[in-house]
Amino acid sequence: MAARNLVTPHDLGKRVSFQFELPNGYVGEAVGVLERWDEDAETYFVRKKDGTEVRVPARGIRYGKIVE
Repeated sequence: MAARNLVTPHDLGKRVSFQFELPNGYVGEAVGVLERWDEDAETYFVRKKDGTEVRVPARGIRYGKIVE
């Protein structure tokens, strides 16, 4: 399956969902509000409902979308 990321850095403040590969080969998921984009690290930062922040590296994203 080809990677498909429909989220851009311009979507700050929107609720998003990501499925991404972790360095150990497992798959992680993050659902929450897109808080920021780190251009240098090419990483999205998502704030989950429980208040924790998840780092989502753009190059590891399998699927990303806006959640309405």
